[in-house]
Amino acid sequence: TEAPSGPTPAPARDARTWARLLGRGALKHCPNCGAGRLYRGWFRMVERCPGCGLRFEREPGFFVGAYLVNFAVTVVLLFVLSMGFVAMKAVDADADPRVPLLAGLVVAVVVPPFFYPYSRTIWSAIDILMSPLEPEEVADAAAALARGEGGGGGGAPADPSRATGNVRPRGGD
Repeated sequence: TEAPSGPTPAPARDARTWARLLGRGALKHCPNCGAGRLYRGWFRMVERCPGCGLRFEREPGFFVGAYLVNFAVTVVLLFVLSMGFVAMKAVDADADPRVPLLAGLVVAVVVPPFFYPYSRTIWSAIDILMSPLEPEEVADAAAALARGEGGGGGGAPADPSRATGNVRPRGGD
């Protein structure tokens, strides 16, 4: 039998890896190493992780996925609110729609800017899970740290051995 040719598929991710990386993203931490302090202000994310040197924008247009995550969270909340109103109308056909409409307006206006930084780090986690770091990205991150180009300092992971910078690159063993 011949050995299969072409790239080897990325290694399967177990549920703990998914939970760890998504949990880091949900806390606005680097999904790769867990370092914090990724934002200067609410909306301005640093270019690289201060703990591992990971460049967050892995390719042009990378954060379009973050907008999708943000939009999805808002739509799910609006859907739940709408279903609550439907249930309310089922119990009382004369229920006033003003309160649910006002609540929907508040959700539609407040949730997207509030959730924006979380959506960026969650998207970074999803992307790393779906497309593990390439060897060039790992080398670039290490070189950036050596040059002192981490994203703002003070955000090193508490336990460097827990960093997933050792995430196997695509096509790796």
